[in-house]
Amino acid sequence: MNWLMRFSFHRKTQISFAIFILVPLTLVTIFSYSLIKGVVIDKVRTSNQSVVNVISSDLSKNIEDIIYASYLFSNKESSFYNELFDFKDVQRLNSSSELFAQKRISEYLDMAFSKTSGLSTQVFFVNKGNFVTYAGNNSLDYEYLRRWLSQNKMKVLDNSSSSPLIWLKGEGLKQIYAKSMESFYFAVKVIRDPDNGELIGTLFVGIPMDYFERMFARSGTGQFQLFTSEGELIEKYPKEQVQMDSRHELEVQTIIQRADWKLVYQISSEKITAEISKVFGIYTLILSLCILAFLIISIFIARTLHTPLNKLRKTAERFGNGNRQIRFQVSGKDEVAVLGNAFNHMLDQINLLIEEVEQEQEEKRMIELDALFSQIRPHFLLNTLNSIKCNLVTEGDSVNSRQIDALMSLLRAYMIVNEKCTLKQECKLLGDYVEIMQMRSEIQVDLHIQLDEALEFMEVPRLCLQPLVENAIVHGFANESEQACIWIRAQIDGSRCLIEVKDNGEGMKETEMKELLERVLFSTVEPQDPNQRIGLANVYKRLRLTFGYDLSMDIRSNEYGGTSVIFGFNTLGTPER
Repeated sequence: MNWLMRFSFHRKTQISFAIFILVPLTLVTIFSYSLIKGVVIDKVRTSNQSVVNVISSDLSKNIEDIIYASYLFSNKESSFYNELFDFKDVQRLNSSSELFAQKRISEYLDMAFSKTSGLSTQVFFVNKGNFVTYAGNNSLDYEYLRRWLSQNKMKVLDNSSSSPLIWLKGEGLKQIYAKSMESFYFAVKVIRDPDNGELIGTLFVGIPMDYFERMFARSGTGQFQLFTSEGELIEKYPKEQVQMDSRHELEVQTIIQRADWKLVYQISSEKITAEISKVFGIYTLILSLCILAFLIISIFIARTLHTPLNKLRKTAERFGNGNRQIRFQVSGKDEVAVLGNAFNHMLDQINLLIEEVEQEQEEKRMIELDALFSQIRPHFLLNTLNSIKCNLVTEGDSVNSRQIDALMSLLRAYMIVNEKCTLKQECKLLGDYVEIMQMRSEIQVDLHIQLDEALEFMEVPRLCLQPLVENAIVHGFANESEQACIWIRAQIDGSRCLIEVKDNGEGMKETEMKELLERVLFSTVEPQDPNQRIGLANVYKRLRLTFGYDLSMDIRSNEYGGTSVIFGFNTLGTPER
């Protein structure tokens, strides 16, 4: 202890205070903090699990109500079923009996789904004739609904056999008196005659997506995520992804049994730690009182620092709660004043960024609206062509009506060219294309298609084979041919799928085929001369993006003296029928 005697009394007091009071108190505080932190985190996890279980119970009850009401509406044993069956082919109301039947269906929808009224569900029934019957409280705009139904009709019918009730997300819808677009999560039940499987109609029960948002918004401050059994995200709240360190992330989840959904709730433990620090304010106060007895000046300096920093914290909290005009009141020229000026500058920058984001969101909304309006024009053209086709059929002109039908099929394909289709659908489009080209070039072309049954439903890029058929007609049959033929064959060879397009046209020289193949496989610049068959490069790129870099391509002469183009790729992952 002799080394302690060499210091002044003031320094001895400070050292003794640090050794016998501050150090033990600090160690006890750290130990207590760690212990309480672990207890509180466990309590919070249990509390969050209870919240998630309550939400899950609420969702399960609502889904149970929807499932029960759907079964009640479609039950063959009910007295209402025969009336629903008689109404299945109605396309428009032509008599008072059909009008009364439609009203009874609407009233039965109201009665069956009365328990789901608290969800603000949008309930409607589409019969086999595509006539839509709304429930009494349904307010969806018919034009937007009709467009959405036409886009998703095949998806519903294709999946109806695998599950008695399927779920489908509906976007781009709006209610009659609303200005903005809305999204719904639809429970869809396809009703068929149990005796012969004939389609009677489809029942749609739409849960507004803001129902999930309201439920999650009042239940916690973390990140809610709702997934389907396949892992597809249904809804999350908040919309923006909350960035959390995986080392400090608390996650609880539960399964919603009736729908087999998974609800996940994540919250950062750092937020919980920040709340625990408030409890230790008492320790800070006790420590401050001890320090006050020995170091009055130090306490005074500490208070002069604490007060403005506390004001700075409150300013940050009020700004975070939405008061974007609040600023830290700066006084003096000390370090706190410098910090306050920097803090105020940061708030100004945040305000500027928020305004820019809001402006970008508004511009994005306007762009989306413009895109929706632009879709009206091709639909108008298709409707006009359809009207012309109907007039030709009425007048008995089956040839021209068929050509217009083929043109409409191609136009629809061009409108959704970025979406995939099955190989069978692609070959159907090629038949329509050949029919149109025969009309334009007056060349009679026979199209022969041979597909392995296992490859009929394999997904390929839409219109990926059309450039090959176009090359065969434009280049292979440039001179008139008495019997022009094009063969399309898709077969499985071992572990690979081979797609061949060949013709009996003029053919190509060996050097031309080699040069063309090298240009397609190894050159990224397409030639400007249209006679160099640049469509092959586009076909190769699209197929490579779909089936990977193991895609192979070959160009050769065939037994008919024409040209064959062959693509090969791995069949792993090829969807079966």
